[in-house]
Amino acid sequence: MNALNAVFFWHHFPGFRLALLANIMELSLQPVIFVVEDNLMYQSLIAKELESLSQNIHFYTTGESCLDDLDLCPSVIVLDYNLDGEMNGLDTLQKVRDKNPDVYVILFSSQKGLNTKEILLQYGSFDFLEKNSLSLRTLRQMVCCVTSPGSKAEEN
Repeated sequence: MNALNAVFFWHHFPGFRLALLANIMELSLQPVIFVVEDNLMYQSLIAKELESLSQNIHFYTTGESCLDDLDLCPSVIVLDYNLDGEMNGLDTLQKVRDKNPDVYVILFSSQKGLNTKEILLQYGSFDFLEKNSLSLRTLRQMVCCVTSPGSKAEEN
């Protein structure tokens, strides 16, 4: 529906106004989830896994684009380490921490190394999850815990 049609329905059908306002209210009550992943296949898999938790999921392929939308106040950011663009996941994490130190960040990456998890946690990631065949379900459980009413992250 385009804006002109919406204006027409808004003025001529009071029931439409109520339905539209109800949809807006429902969406505003849902947690805002950012997924920063440059691999479109993984974006699709993550979307399928998280769609039952919120309809307010925003997808980004670069850290820069995620940072541009931080004013949307995400409850959780799922962040890949290897990203297209000038910033990798660690750079993005540091900028997120500068702008919003309370947002819950889960590093979800195939990045491997002896100290990778420790380094990322040191820089402000709350969790690190290595991509593998079982990790999508674990990711969903982690996001669910963070976005559930009364969770520690919701209190921040």
